Amino acid sequence: MATRTIGGVVFRIADDRYFLPADIASKVLPMPGVARVPGGPVELVGVALVEGDMVPVVAVGELDGRGSRRPASPNRSRADNRPMLVCVVMGERVGLVGLEILASGVFEAAEPEGVVHGEAVVPVFDVAAVVARLREGRWAV
Repeated sequence: MATRTIGGVVFRIADDRYFLPADIASKVLPMPGVARVPGGPVELVGVALVEGDMVPVVAVGELDGRGSRRPASPNRSRADNRPMLVCVVMGERVGLVGLEILASGVFEAAEPEGVVHGEAVVPVFDVAAVVARLREGRWAV
């Protein structure tokens, strides 16, 4: 039986590695200028203009792979000068910052969901949960 492969990107958030398939992770850009959004959740850095569209920018270093809040760490910044990973999920674009891109390309698929990177199985990052979290609260439109 042939090995199933999938294209995408592997990245690190804090000490954890995650994968996003190429149909979700659309591009990597330099960190753009960001405008703050008053009253937004702490992980929302703000919004940025990306190719003519306003895109929410989320500090994923504040979140785990399921989009839930991580415990606070003094060694983690909300956003830094690392690149922004632009993703498309549920028809919307979102920029993820505060992560480190480790590899892009074609990876061996691992069951139930994830890929093999090095010697480890890397799970899929739940961007849909991040977008859903941004839609919560009184500040969201």
